Amino acid sequence: MTRKTAQELLGYLIGGALFVVFIPWGLYRAARSLDHLIGIRLIPVAGWRFMVAGSSAFFGLLFAVWSLVAQNRIGKGGPVQFANIDVSPRTQQLVVSGPYQYTRNPMLFGACVYYYAVALYLNSVIAVALVTLFTTFMLIFVKRSEEPRLLKDFGSDYEQYRQRVSMFVPWLPKRPRSPRIGDKR
Repeated sequence: MTRKTAQELLGYLIGGALFVVFIPWGLYRAARSLDHLIGIRLIPVAGWRFMVAGSSAFFGLLFAVWSLVAQNRIGKGGPVQFANIDVSPRTQQLVVSGPYQYTRNPMLFGACVYYYAVALYLNSVIAVALVTLFTTFMLIFVKRSEEPRLLKDFGSDYEQYRQRVSMFVPWLPKRPRSPRIGDKR
């Protein structure tokens, strides 16, 4: 095993543990510490809550893993960096198929669906609020850091893709942008 392969494997293991274990554990701790202050439960019937949370968690995990596989197989790369450590080689080809035909950020979408499922399972308004803050932060981060990098790497191909595919919510139709003053047509 090469050092680069070991680094990628370690990156995926750490990222996977953060995604599946540590962030949900943090949601659990926050919910248990703060939910008593609010006293509101999201879904009072446990059976319904478990069914909705379980199916949502499965869907979110499936979407996130599907995006990793597509990025690796089609794009010949991965999520690039995690905490300033190269997790995988940078994608060589713009991926616009698989889950990427529905959203430009299927990995983030899948992760957020999974986190909302955890919040529902915990029946926690606090956890939902934290996931909403996390989602908002990540969307701003992606817009400011990943999109400029993808424009630099893939140019007009990425710009065309960005104009037709939703940034986050799959299947959400994109509205055509209205021309702004100074736009060239």
